[in-house]
Amino acid sequence: MTNPKDKDRDILSNEEIDAMFEKADEQKTEFFRLRAKCLVSLAKKFGKRRIEMARLARKDIERVDDDLEFTFTLAKKRKKGFFQYLKFLEKQVKKGAVDSNVLSKSLPELQTAWKEWQLTTEGQKVKNETSLQSISTEDKYARHIMEYLGFLDRHYPTAKFLFPSGVCFFGGIYIIDENEHLSGSQLLRIIKPLNPSAWLHLFRETLGGTIAKAHGRNLDSIYEVKDSLDLEREETAYRYVRRYAAKKQPIET
Repeated sequence: MTNPKDKDRDILSNEEIDAMFEKADEQKTEFFRLRAKCLVSLAKKFGKRRIEMARLARKDIERVDDDLEFTFTLAKKRKKGFFQYLKFLEKQVKKGAVDSNVLSKSLPELQTAWKEWQLTTEGQKVKNETSLQSISTEDKYARHIMEYLGFLDRHYPTAKFLFPSGVCFFGGIYIIDENEHLSGSQLLRIIKPLNPSAWLHLFRETLGGTIAKAHGRNLDSIYEVKDSLDLEREETAYRYVRRYAAKKQPIET
Protein backbone atom coordinates (compact mmCIF):
# COMPACT_ATOMS: atom_id res chain seq x y z
CA MET A 1 0.00 0.00 0.00
CA THR A 2 1.32 3.46 -0.89
CA ASN A 3 1.11 6.66 1.10
CA PRO A 4 -2.12 8.28 -0.15
CA LYS A 5 -0.87 11.63 1.10
CA ASP A 6 2.30 11.50 -1.01
CA LYS A 7 1.20 9.24 -3.85
CA ASP A 8 2.13 11.82 -6.51
CA ARG A 9 5.64 12.43 -5.25
CA ASP A 10 8.69 11.66 -7.38
CA ILE A 11 10.78 8.52 -6.98
CA LEU A 12 13.53 8.48 -4.35
CA SER A 13 16.80 10.20 -5.18
CA ASN A 14 20.18 8.82 -4.09
CA GLU A 15 20.53 11.89 -1.86
CA GLU A 16 17.28 11.04 -0.08
CA ILE A 17 18.42 7.48 0.49
CA ASP A 18 21.79 8.68 1.83
CA ALA A 19 19.89 10.93 4.24
CA MET A 20 17.90 7.91 5.43
CA PHE A 21 21.14 6.17 6.38
CA GLU A 22 22.21 9.25 8.34
CA LYS A 23 18.85 9.25 10.12
CA ALA A 24 19.25 5.55 10.91
CA ASP A 25 22.48 6.37 12.77
CA GLU A 26 20.35 8.26 15.30
CA GLN A 27 18.71 5.00 16.44
CA LYS A 28 19.49 4.25 20.08
CA THR A 29 20.64 0.64 19.75
CA GLU A 30 23.06 -1.06 17.40
CA PHE A 31 20.45 -3.64 16.42
CA PHE A 32 17.91 -1.01 15.34
CA ARG A 33 20.58 1.01 13.48
CA LEU A 34 21.85 -1.96 11.52
CA ARG A 35 18.37 -3.35 10.88
CA ALA A 36 17.14 -0.04 9.44
CA LYS A 37 20.16 0.27 7.14
CA CYS A 38 19.77 -3.32 5.98
CA LEU A 39 16.09 -2.79 5.17
CA VAL A 40 16.79 0.39 3.18
CA SER A 41 19.60 -1.34 1.29
CA LEU A 42 17.48 -4.37 0.52
CA ALA A 43 14.59 -2.22 -0.70
CA LYS A 44 16.92 -0.02 -2.77
CA LYS A 45 18.65 -2.88 -4.59
CA PHE A 46 15.75 -5.30 -5.11
CA GLY A 47 12.52 -3.31 -4.88
CA LYS A 48 10.65 -6.27 -3.46
CA ARG A 49 7.17 -6.12 -1.96
CA ARG A 50 7.26 -5.61 1.77
CA ILE A 51 5.84 -9.06 2.57
CA GLU A 52 8.53 -10.62 0.37
CA MET A 53 11.20 -8.90 2.44
CA ALA A 54 9.44 -9.68 5.71
CA ARG A 55 9.37 -13.42 4.90
CA LEU A 56 13.02 -13.58 3.86
CA ALA A 57 14.58 -16.35 5.95
CA ARG A 58 18.18 -16.30 7.12
CA LYS A 59 18.82 -19.53 5.20
CA ASP A 60 17.66 -17.77 2.01
CA ILE A 61 20.74 -15.54 2.10
CA GLU A 62 24.06 -17.03 1.12
CA ARG A 63 27.46 -15.68 0.20
CA VAL A 64 28.68 -17.23 -3.05
CA ASP A 65 32.19 -16.09 -3.97
CA ASP A 66 31.94 -12.29 -4.29
CA ASP A 67 28.14 -12.15 -4.30
CA LEU A 68 25.33 -12.22 -1.79
CA GLU A 69 22.50 -14.37 -3.12
CA PHE A 70 18.90 -13.97 -1.97
CA THR A 71 16.07 -16.43 -2.60
CA PHE A 72 12.87 -14.42 -2.35
CA THR A 73 9.53 -16.17 -1.94
CA LEU A 74 6.98 -14.43 -4.12
CA ALA A 75 3.37 -14.61 -3.03
CA LYS A 76 1.39 -13.98 -6.20
CA LYS A 77 -2.33 -13.57 -5.62
CA ARG A 78 -4.79 -14.45 -8.34
CA LYS A 79 -8.47 -13.59 -8.07
CA LYS A 80 -10.76 -16.58 -8.50
CA GLY A 81 -13.25 -16.67 -11.36
CA PHE A 82 -17.02 -16.36 -11.38
CA PHE A 83 -17.69 -20.10 -11.67
CA GLN A 84 -15.33 -20.73 -8.76
CA TYR A 85 -17.47 -18.30 -6.80
CA LEU A 86 -20.63 -20.24 -7.67
CA LYS A 87 -18.99 -23.49 -6.54
CA PHE A 88 -17.98 -21.77 -3.31
CA LEU A 89 -21.60 -20.73 -2.75
CA GLU A 90 -22.85 -24.26 -3.43
CA LYS A 91 -20.49 -25.65 -0.79
CA GLN A 92 -21.61 -22.99 1.68
CA VAL A 93 -25.26 -23.90 1.04
CA LYS A 94 -24.53 -27.61 1.57
CA LYS A 95 -22.82 -26.83 4.87
CA GLY A 96 -25.76 -24.69 5.93
CA ALA A 97 -23.53 -21.64 6.23
CA VAL A 98 -25.74 -19.56 3.90
CA ASP A 99 -29.34 -19.69 2.75
CA SER A 100 -30.07 -21.58 -0.48
CA ASN A 101 -31.79 -18.46 -1.84
CA VAL A 102 -28.36 -16.95 -2.42
CA LEU A 103 -28.12 -18.96 -5.66
CA SER A 104 -31.41 -17.49 -6.89
CA LYS A 105 -30.09 -13.94 -7.11
CA SER A 106 -30.00 -12.18 -10.46
CA LEU A 107 -26.84 -12.35 -12.56
CA PRO A 108 -25.88 -8.68 -11.89
CA GLU A 109 -26.32 -9.27 -8.14
CA LEU A 110 -24.17 -12.40 -8.25
CA GLN A 111 -21.48 -10.63 -10.27
CA THR A 112 -21.38 -7.77 -7.78
CA ALA A 113 -21.10 -10.22 -4.88
CA TRP A 114 -18.39 -12.15 -6.78
CA LYS A 115 -16.22 -9.02 -7.18
CA GLU A 116 -16.54 -8.32 -3.47
CA TRP A 117 -15.68 -11.97 -2.72
CA GLN A 118 -12.49 -11.63 -4.79
CA LEU A 119 -11.19 -9.19 -2.20
CA THR A 120 -11.44 -11.81 0.56
CA THR A 121 -9.04 -14.62 1.42
CA GLU A 122 -11.45 -17.23 0.01
CA GLY A 123 -11.72 -15.31 -3.26
CA GLN A 124 -8.01 -15.42 -3.99
CA LYS A 125 -5.49 -18.10 -4.74
CA VAL A 126 -1.92 -17.56 -3.57
CA LYS A 127 0.81 -19.16 -5.63
CA ASN A 128 4.25 -19.23 -4.04
CA GLU A 129 7.24 -18.98 -6.36
CA THR A 130 10.90 -18.21 -5.73
CA SER A 131 13.25 -15.71 -7.31
CA LEU A 132 17.04 -15.95 -6.96
CA GLN A 133 18.75 -12.57 -7.07
CA SER A 134 22.19 -11.38 -6.07
CA ILE A 135 24.27 -8.34 -5.21
CA SER A 136 28.04 -7.95 -5.39
CA THR A 137 29.76 -7.71 -2.02
CA GLU A 138 31.59 -4.72 -3.51
CA ASP A 139 28.30 -2.81 -3.80
CA LYS A 140 28.09 -0.01 -1.22
CA TYR A 141 24.63 -1.18 -0.14
CA ALA A 142 25.85 -4.74 0.39
CA ARG A 143 28.05 -3.47 3.23
CA HIS A 144 25.00 -2.50 5.30
CA ILE A 145 23.37 -5.86 4.67
CA MET A 146 26.51 -7.78 5.64
CA GLU A 147 27.00 -5.74 8.82
CA TYR A 148 23.47 -6.58 9.92
CA LEU A 149 23.91 -10.26 9.00
CA GLY A 150 27.07 -10.35 11.08
CA PHE A 151 25.22 -8.88 14.05
CA LEU A 152 22.44 -11.47 13.71
CA ASP A 153 24.93 -14.33 13.47
CA ARG A 154 26.74 -13.15 16.61
CA HIS A 155 23.77 -12.28 18.80
CA TYR A 156 20.81 -14.23 17.37
CA PRO A 157 22.35 -17.23 15.59
CA THR A 158 19.13 -19.26 15.74
CA ALA A 159 16.86 -16.53 14.38
CA LYS A 160 14.88 -18.01 11.50
CA PHE A 161 14.19 -14.77 9.61
CA LEU A 162 16.25 -11.80 8.48
CA PHE A 163 13.84 -9.46 10.28
CA PRO A 164 12.74 -11.40 13.36
CA SER A 165 9.71 -10.28 15.29
CA GLY A 166 10.21 -8.93 18.78
CA VAL A 167 8.83 -7.09 21.77
CA CYS A 168 10.27 -3.96 23.33
CA PHE A 169 10.08 -3.73 27.13
CA PHE A 170 10.52 -0.79 29.45
CA GLY A 171 14.13 0.21 29.71
CA GLY A 172 14.78 -0.33 26.02
CA ILE A 173 15.14 -4.09 26.24
CA TYR A 174 14.15 -5.78 22.96
CA ILE A 175 13.41 -9.49 23.02
CA ILE A 176 13.14 -11.19 19.63
CA ASP A 177 10.97 -14.13 18.64
CA GLU A 178 13.37 -16.38 16.76
CA ASN A 179 10.61 -18.22 14.89
CA GLU A 180 8.50 -15.30 13.64
CA HIS A 181 9.13 -12.40 11.28
CA LEU A 182 8.00 -8.80 11.33
CA SER A 183 4.88 -7.97 9.34
CA GLY A 184 4.90 -5.74 6.29
CA SER A 185 3.33 -2.91 8.30
CA GLN A 186 6.05 -3.25 10.94
CA LEU A 187 8.71 -2.89 8.25
CA LEU A 188 6.95 0.27 7.12
CA ARG A 189 7.21 1.61 10.67
CA ILE A 190 11.00 1.17 10.46
CA ILE A 191 11.12 3.26 7.29
CA LYS A 192 8.86 6.14 8.39
CA PRO A 193 11.18 7.71 11.02
CA LEU A 194 13.95 7.77 8.41
CA ASN A 195 11.83 9.65 5.86
CA PRO A 196 8.18 10.50 6.59
CA SER A 197 7.41 10.88 2.86
CA ALA A 198 8.84 7.45 1.93
CA TRP A 199 7.25 4.03 2.01
CA LEU A 200 8.42 0.59 0.89
CA HIS A 201 6.51 0.45 -2.39
CA LEU A 202 8.19 3.73 -3.34
CA PHE A 203 11.52 1.85 -3.42
CA ARG A 204 9.90 -0.58 -5.86
CA GLU A 205 8.70 2.32 -7.96
CA THR A 206 12.18 3.84 -7.78
CA LEU A 207 13.90 0.69 -9.02
CA GLY A 208 11.43 0.23 -11.86
CA GLY A 209 11.79 3.87 -12.85
CA THR A 210 15.59 3.77 -12.69
CA ILE A 211 15.72 0.68 -14.93
CA ALA A 212 13.27 2.22 -17.40
CA LYS A 213 15.28 5.44 -17.63
CA ALA A 214 18.52 3.53 -18.15
CA HIS A 215 17.20 1.28 -20.94
CA GLY A 216 14.82 3.67 -22.68
CA ARG A 217 11.39 2.99 -24.13
CA ASN A 218 11.88 -0.36 -25.86
CA LEU A 219 11.22 -4.08 -25.44
CA ASP A 220 14.49 -4.67 -23.58
CA SER A 221 13.43 -2.11 -21.00
CA ILE A 222 10.07 -3.84 -20.49
CA TYR A 223 11.81 -7.20 -20.03
CA GLU A 224 14.35 -5.78 -17.54
CA VAL A 225 11.65 -4.13 -15.41
CA LYS A 226 9.49 -7.26 -15.48
CA ASP A 227 12.40 -9.52 -14.55
CA SER A 228 13.84 -7.28 -11.82
CA LEU A 229 10.50 -6.68 -10.08
CA ASP A 230 9.21 -10.23 -10.70
CA LEU A 231 6.10 -8.97 -12.41
CA GLU A 232 3.65 -11.39 -13.99
CA ARG A 233 2.56 -9.25 -16.91
CA GLU A 234 4.42 -7.23 -19.51
CA GLU A 235 1.64 -4.66 -19.38
CA THR A 236 2.57 -3.80 -15.80
CA ALA A 237 6.23 -3.40 -16.73
CA TYR A 238 5.26 -1.21 -19.68
CA ARG A 239 3.53 1.20 -17.33
CA TYR A 240 6.89 1.82 -15.64
CA VAL A 241 8.58 2.28 -19.01
CA ARG A 242 5.92 4.65 -20.28
CA ARG A 243 5.97 6.68 -17.07
CA TYR A 244 9.73 7.08 -16.69
CA ALA A 245 11.40 6.57 -20.09
CA ALA A 246 10.93 9.48 -22.46
CA LYS A 247 9.64 8.77 -25.95
CA LYS A 248 12.44 10.14 -28.09
CA GLN A 249 11.33 11.82 -31.28
CA PRO A 250 13.36 11.43 -34.49
CA ILE A 251 15.74 14.20 -35.52
CA GLU A 252 14.52 16.28 -38.42
CA THR A 253 16.80 18.54 -40.42
